Amino acid sequence: MARRDTQVFYPSYQGLVTKLLDRSWTVDDGMDADQLQQLVESSIAAEQLQTRGLDATFQAIAPLALQEFYLALGVSEMMETNHFFFDPDELEVRDDMVMFVEDADESTVWGVPIDQTSLPDPIAFRRTVGADEPDHAGTWETTEMTVSELITDILTWNYSEDDVD
Repeated sequence: MARRDTQVFYPSYQGLVTKLLDRSWTVDDGMDADQLQQLVESSIAAEQLQTRGLDATFQAIAPLALQEFYLALGVSEMMETNHFFFDPDELEVRDDMVMFVEDADESTVWGVPIDQTSLPDPIAFRRTVGADEPDHAGTWETTEMTVSELITDILTWNYSEDDVD
């Protein structure tokens, strides 16, 4: 897997387990790097991009902030709360956006522009309809948050002090 050895977001994601679940992070919370790459490259998004003749590699689909989220928390209970983080093989493209999280009501989905996945932590966008809706349904609006900020905000909101007690 061709990616930098320096972990940028990974330590912060690990820290969310201690902060929000009141337990230590374990290796079992995250995914193996080779497994993650294989899952992303066999995802719905990869198939969609290959069909269009576009780059369907791991790096072309998932920005670094999302890669490190899966590496740190990809199999933890934090993946499915009031928001559903897509498993790596469930990543999908709508309107040239790679969708990666949806609300429990399946009425809003968040994603990143496919042409910005090479950025380490691109701005996330929110779609006004769920992931199952076809291209050009609803509109995409900027969240004015990066992928790592959105992930942290969603998890912090889902595991508020009231819910942890």
